[in-house]
Amino acid sequence: MRKSLRSKNSVPAIVAGICSMGAVAGLAQEASNELDPVLVSGAIVGSKEGVKQITGSATYLDIDDLRVHSISDINSALRRVPGVYVRPEDGYGNFPNISLRGIDMGRSSKVTVMEDGILAAPAPYSSPSAYYSPTLERMSGLEVVKGSSQVKYGPHTTGGAINYLSTAIPEEVTTYSKVYYGEFDELVSHVYHGGKKDTSAGRVGYLVEGYYRTTDGFKELQGVNGDTGFTRSEPMVKLSWEPNSANYQSFELKLGSTDFDANETYLGLTDEDFSANPYQRYAASRNDEINTYASRGYLRHFVELNSNASLKTTAYFTKFHRNWFKLDKVGTADDGSAGQSGYKVWNKPEYLSVIKGESAGFIRLKANNRDYTAKGIESVLNYDLDMGSLDNQFQLGVRYHNDDIDRYQWYHKYDQDARGGWSSNGPDAPSGKAGDRHQETDAWSIYLEDRIAINEKLAVIPGIRFETLDFDYDQNTRTTDKSPAGGSGDMDVVTGGIGLSYDASANLNLFAGAYHGASLPGPRSYIRSGESLDRESSMSYELGFRYQNEAFVATGALFYSDLQDFIVPDNLGTGFEEFESGETVYTDNGPNDGEISAVGLELHMCYDFGLAKDASYSLPVTLGLTWTEAEFDSGARSADGESIFSGAKDGNEVPYIPEIQLHAGIGLATGKYRFNLDGTYVGDSSASGANGSGPYNYAGKYDSRYGEIDSYFVADLTVRYDVSDSTNVFATARNVFDEEYVVGRLPQGARPGMPQQLLFGIESQF
Repeated sequence: MRKSLRSKNSVPAIVAGICSMGAVAGLAQEASNELDPVLVSGAIVGSKEGVKQITGSATYLDIDDLRVHSISDINSALRRVPGVYVRPEDGYGNFPNISLRGIDMGRSSKVTVMEDGILAAPAPYSSPSAYYSPTLERMSGLEVVKGSSQVKYGPHTTGGAINYLSTAIPEEVTTYSKVYYGEFDELVSHVYHGGKKDTSAGRVGYLVEGYYRTTDGFKELQGVNGDTGFTRSEPMVKLSWEPNSANYQSFELKLGSTDFDANETYLGLTDEDFSANPYQRYAASRNDEINTYASRGYLRHFVELNSNASLKTTAYFTKFHRNWFKLDKVGTADDGSAGQSGYKVWNKPEYLSVIKGESAGFIRLKANNRDYTAKGIESVLNYDLDMGSLDNQFQLGVRYHNDDIDRYQWYHKYDQDARGGWSSNGPDAPSGKAGDRHQETDAWSIYLEDRIAINEKLAVIPGIRFETLDFDYDQNTRTTDKSPAGGSGDMDVVTGGIGLSYDASANLNLFAGAYHGASLPGPRSYIRSGESLDRESSMSYELGFRYQNEAFVATGALFYSDLQDFIVPDNLGTGFEEFESGETVYTDNGPNDGEISAVGLELHMCYDFGLAKDASYSLPVTLGLTWTEAEFDSGARSADGESIFSGAKDGNEVPYIPEIQLHAGIGLATGKYRFNLDGTYVGDSSASGANGSGPYNYAGKYDSRYGEIDSYFVADLTVRYDVSDSTNVFATARNVFDEEYVVGRLPQGARPGMPQQLLFGIESQF
């Protein structure tokens, strides 16, 4: 375990961190007698060296990659990964929307997101598009897997899987701390202490970690007092034990929690107001806030059964509560009540005046109160078997998982006077009558993968996954379409694929794959459709390479995906009363509607001019390119007029998937100084499946969520100075050129990215 932040080998380490995101890092290394970290931990890749063992496209961002700019926003990190698109929402990355290879990105609901190999969404089967994402800045690594290898990581296997790696227990006693302060009164503190010690009972390890972040926010409420920031605190404890047994085994217990409170809103801006001041917020959002609390933990056991077999078993749980109290409806003095969705009447001055707090009217807020639980147990057996001239590495995984969501919501009304003052008018509905319901899923899953070494250069890796699901849901009140107010159902899903890996030389690895993926409907949608809502299925192919010599690293992949039976998402967070954000709905012309195809190129290259000259400095230059054409191959209508996919036609672009995304970076490490400049260009895209150019939906009605997203370029600059071998000071400029840009029009209107922000901090490890 590296205890200091700088050593005589720090320059090559920095080069590896910058240059090798998608390839094997560094120079050839001697074989290690240590156990494969993928087998023991909850990792997919485990290290940069482990990328080569992944059949499909894979990226591993290690701790140096994540700390280079003190990256706290998952969107910023993922922009560095080819084949990944993001739709930022709040400027800080608290509510990410992630797409892998052109799939629908609404609330990342069609991507399998994990932390330490454990499903991270609060209810990944019953309600995957929840308002929670692991905190990137406390992580030690980030793994992104696409292609045929992802079939092991369900339930969503269409685009790929993302795995956050929490801080591991250090092998030696280590203390780490980082504190920085910046504009908008942002303060971040991250500390941990831990290590392992030999005792008479075996090797015992511990880790105590704390993460705290607070800011006043970069937006300004117009005409009223209040900040627009948030506070996040996260403690974590890990304990481990490696007993003195005949066969190696280990136990690890992890317990952690997240307390998050944010003065955040769904409400965006009109294009006119955005042009005048992109960082303003309307007065009607003054009381909007989200409060969440999450707890999570696991107990993991690993044992080497013999020289050829190992077994890893993990029992886990997560609990998550959130309540987003936010603007729901508005009304003018003439209306007599609040009955209009604000973002749909901005074209009417009398309503916009109420929203801005400039005239009398009525305001209704809704408490979107939810509780989630998830729990399960998983066992993974690894077995090496020689069959004549073929070496087989089998992996068999079995998991039982249960998750559920409880909705218990209510409304609250306010009267607004002509000067924008509010007085409470009491609740508008009894607690629990504003869309109250319960959804639950029991899921058994099993997968089998075999890495067959044909010879020293060629390996074939087939894999198959099976899931059987039992759904249940009940609702207090019947919906207007007289669909069932409760019920149960079941579904079986089979996915799988095959991959090839060929070492053409010591420096070049070629890979290819074909795989069948799926994304699953939620319990309510499936049952309300009479169990006719089918899974969303896809067939995908890829062909790629990984190349590395001493100073040059390059990876690339061509891919094609054909998605059938597209499950049309609903309003994606507009606050519409009848549907939950991200829930699937059946459509006008059948339960599943639409086909999508995506073709693309992913490329990442890095050349270190210093290393090539055997100089005392490193000067790496990186370039990443993602080109994607994601289009509808048929129309996609929706029974829910709130859906941004309504009105999609054959040939239209998939919303929020730009054709071009570029990332470029340059670094310099010399003596005690390190400089890094990274920039990302995101091409223009459409905000809806209808591909309209203005704020009008497919039916011609005003809707601020529709229109276009112009291209933008954002760059970050960091300068570090090593005060000693264990301590450095740093200064970071986020959005160094102070670009003003629209990141999206969801949930309700144009939303800005973060403005220029300066940060100063100190980091130590000893």
